[in-house]
Amino acid sequence: MTGPPERPAWRQWIVRLAGAGLVLYVVYFAYSLATGRERMTELCAQITPGMAVDRVLTLAQDNGLGPWRLDAETRLAYLAEARSFGRHACRVEFDHGRVTSASYNYAD
Repeated sequence: MTGPPERPAWRQWIVRLAGAGLVLYVVYFAYSLATGRERMTELCAQITPGMAVDRVLTLAQDNGLGPWRLDAETRLAYLAEARSFGRHACRVEFDHGRVTSASYNYAD
C-alpha cells in the first residue's frame, strides 16, 4: 500500500501561509473585541454636550466611525467602529444640530 501522494513544497508553503494568515486574523479580531470598550469610551468622552454636528462628523471620520451621514436634522446616531463590526459604538443624541449627550454602547 502506498500513502497519499506528496504535495509539492510550494503548495505546502501556501497552505501554511494561509493557515498563519487565518490565525492572525482571528487573533486581531479577538483583540479588537477585547479592547473595543476602552477605545470607544475614550472617543465618546471627546464628544461633549454642545458640540456641533459637523465637529462630531469630523471626529467620526478621523477615527473610522460610521455612519458618516450626520446633519442638523439628526436626533440620534450610533457611531460604531468597523474594527469591531459595529459592536462597540457611541450613542450620541442631538438637538438642533448640537450634542445633548454621548455614551458608550455595546451592541450584542
